[in-house]
Order: sequence, then C-alpha cells, then structure tokens
Amino acid sequence: MHPAVLVAIASSAILLGVPNYAAAEAFRITKCETRETTGWNFYCRDPEPEEEPTAPEPAPTPEITQAPEPEPVPEAPPTATEQMMAFRAQVDEIKHRAVLDPTPENVLAYMEINKLVADRAGDFAEQWQRVLFETPHLNANVDSPLAAAGISVFQDQMKAAREAAFVKVAQTSGILFIFEGDARCGICRVQGEVLAQMQENFGVSILAVSKDGGGNAYFPNAFADNGRLDELGLSDFPAPTLALIDPVTRDVSVMGSGLITADQVLERVFLITEVPVGEQY
Repeated sequence: MHPAVLVAIASSAILLGVPNYAAAEAFRITKCETRETTGWNFYCRDPEPEEEPTAPEPAPTPEITQAPEPEPVPEAPPTATEQMMAFRAQVDEIKHRAVLDPTPENVLAYMEINKLVADRAGDFAEQWQRVLFETPHLNANVDSPLAAAGISVFQDQMKAAREAAFVKVAQTSGILFIFEGDARCGICRVQGEVLAQMQENFGVSILAVSKDGGGNAYFPNAFADNGRLDELGLSDFPAPTLALIDPVTRDVSVMGSGLITADQVLERVFLITEVPVGEQY
C-alpha cells in the first residue's frame, strides 16, 4: 500500500476517536464460539497446558522372604554291625567291672549277661540247623557222611575211585621217585618199599633217580642224576620227592616231598588227574 494512503487512514482513525488497540494488545479474533467463526475454531482453542514432568515412580522394593528351613533328616537306624559292636562293648564293660570290682552285684550282672549271650548263641545254632535241613547244597553230610556207618561207606567208595584213577594213569604215566642213598636217607628206603608194593599191585612204572648216586634197596637199578632233574626244575626238591610224569608230553606234577603213604599217593594222583583246579571233592 502507498505510504500516503497509510497516513490518511491513520489520521482518520485519530479524528474519529477510534482507540488504538494495537498499542494495547495484539490483535486476536474475539468472536470465538460464534457462528461467524465456524471453520476457524482451531484458532479459538486455548492451548493445552503443558504437563509438568512427573518423577518416575520408584521401583517396588522386592519383598525379602526368608528361605524355608530345611526339614530335619531322619536319623538312620543303626546297622546290625553297629548294634553288635555296642552289645559287645556292653558285655566287655560288665565283665571288666566284675573282674576289677567283684562285688556280688557286679558278678551277678556279668553272669546274667553271659547267660544272655549263651541263649542267643543257642537260638542262632538252632536256626542254623533248621535252615541246613532244607538246603542240601550247604549240607556237608550229603557229600561226606558224618555218621560212622556213612563214613565207612564213603571211604570205601572213595578208595575204589582213587584206585581206578590210579590204574588209568598207570597206563600212560609213571611216578618219578627222587631219593638219596639209603645210608644218608632212611625214609627214602621206606618210600622205596611203598612204591615197590604199588608197582606190584597196580603195574605202575616207577622211575627212580638218585640225587647223590647212592642206592636204594628196592630200586637197585635206579639212575644217578646227570642233570635231568635240573632241566625238569626238580633239583632243589628234597629227598624223597614224588612226581607224576607223562613221558609223551613231559608234563610233571609234583605230588609232594617227605614220606608219602600208598593211600596218600592214590589220593594225590586222583586230585591231580580227576578234580579240576578250584573244585573240592
């Protein structure tokens, strides 16, 4: 607009007495909420007050709870071994008290506890017998009779079995008889007599070897050791010594040293040849 026009308008306003609102306050629409201002309401709304920032709520303090007390562990009952050791300690205490202070009361207490021990032992032995009656594989009387009549029958049967085994062995093996001369070894002479009788009864071959070159009355044709005993690992065995020897396989099984009777020879040959290692007969 031209400046001259602006001056004219301002002068007319002053002359007409129109107040100068511009000097008092900024221009604004005063007809809010009226029909004329429809469409301009966004100018009439009062500014929404700014929300003051609020401090964040403190985090809730976790509730402290006490841990539950552990349930008590039930005490294990004493074992049978612990009970037995406690009973033995009680018996020993009563006995020692009676010995150190033999008053009538202390001696009587020991007699009572001693009777209790005997009664319990009797109960155990009786139950043992009852169980044994019903358990044949634990009863030694089944395999080895304990009565006198049974023992005699059992021994006769075992003797027959041992002799049969010896006869069978005599067909393939022989007995090595290691001795020293009769002048130095008296029991070697007796051992020679036992073996000579077995040779006659069972036909077993006896290989007699003299360690010192001396003779034996029952085996006059014995061989003097020429180092073969050392090769067989028998040179350190004392005289007399008997061994079962297989001439084919050259297996040597020592039966023992010292004087061995005929029954013992039969038993040991049976054990070596008929009974597996680890088994009883």
